[in-house]
Amino acid sequence: MAACGFLAESAFAGGDPAKGEALFKRSCQACHTVQGTQNRVGPYLAGLSGRPIASAEKYRYTPAMLDFAATHDVWTAELLAEYLQNPRAMVPKTRMAFAGIRDAADAQDLAAYLESLPPAK
Repeated sequence: MAACGFLAESAFAGGDPAKGEALFKRSCQACHTVQGTQNRVGPYLAGLSGRPIASAEKYRYTPAMLDFAATHDVWTAELLAEYLQNPRAMVPKTRMAFAGIRDAADAQDLAAYLESLPPAK
């Protein structure tokens, strides 16, 4: 699923949104969407940057993610990059089956792509 070809300039200087889009298509789009507010196995990711954690409409979050949200305000590119490297280290008992991105630069690229996405419509 393409991201409408829209890539806003990322405020996250540590990553390349174009490389991140390729990573998303390879590793994430089976479970997540980036257009609209349709959830799949995982929540939709449109407009993720700056959005309160665990706030996707009509998505049932695990207690572990809700606990994480209680101690973290909003998703930032930096927090996303850290989370994407090892989701279970940050949110034990997360439902997300994805083991993480080992390469920090790749995690920054994916975070930059997610940060560049426009809000859901």
